Amino acid sequence: MARLLPFMISLGLTACSEGTGDSTAPTRTITDEQGREVQVPLHPTRVFADSATGFDLMVALLEPDQIAGVVSTALRYSLPTGSLEQWESLPNPAGFHAADILALDPDLVLLSDWRPPTVPNLLQRQGICILRLPTPTSYAGLTELIRFSAEALDAVDRGTEMIADLNRRREALANNSVLTEERVLSYGNYGAGGSCAGEDTAYDLLIELSGMQNAAAEFGLVGNGPLDLEQMLRMDPDLLLLSEAENGGHSPTLEWLLSQSAARQVRAVREERWVILPVNLHSTSSHHIMDAAETLARKTRALLKGKDS
Repeated sequence: MARLLPFMISLGLTACSEGTGDSTAPTRTITDEQGREVQVPLHPTRVFADSATGFDLMVALLEPDQIAGVVSTALRYSLPTGSLEQWESLPNPAGFHAADILALDPDLVLLSDWRPPTVPNLLQRQGICILRLPTPTSYAGLTELIRFSAEALDAVDRGTEMIADLNRRREALANNSVLTEERVLSYGNYGAGGSCAGEDTAYDLLIELSGMQNAAAEFGLVGNGPLDLEQMLRMDPDLLLLSEAENGGHSPTLEWLLSQSAARQVRAVREERWVILPVNLHSTSSHHIMDAAETLARKTRALLKGKDS
């Protein structure tokens, strides 16, 4: 993995765009690991997020009164601290629409790296700063995401503490050699075809942190993509990583697998070797990937202990 460049900051008094917006609040220019310059508020006071990743980072790095709102779907997939009532009262528009966001008067919007540019460009023309958050696919990428976000949110000390905590937890997971030979397949199938996560994905990072091997990456797959049963049979993973339904409880993917005679020939299905995570933990792309890795490792150890007894 190439070594990421450090983030640099320069101070300025420019607005976040050269468009028609009337924002004159002072800004800073930060430079990411790819050398791109991004303007952010000098001291962000009203931050909006379009995803669970952005919301997770806001909750960890900001005071509650600095959080202007979040897209409603992000609340379902996030793992925030604090009471549920606290976040239910937070403005949470149903979609990522310029009018809804402008009504909340944010000075900074945390944006998913996959978000199309139309609405973000409109917001920038109104003087609102935009910060795109990359999806971490390596541990270096995860720590850089936190460092970059902490710099942008004027919360460097909190970011440093978060990274130190992640380093300690990563070391603790790495010291457990019981799981190193386990080959895990992160798989989903909701009736319209199967998919898996290969190398260079957040799931690949999750599995790596748990101390296990990504069966799809070993099979030569890169990124998130389709996987049919014939490929799964040839891959023959030791363990399946699955998600609960959005409302919790059962796993639709597991129900589908158990209904297929071919799938029941896969070792992980035949021997009932699977770990099912809550949807928000299973899908996280923030620092909570470490929570997911710890949960995966703990449940796998318990599963293997039960099989050996």
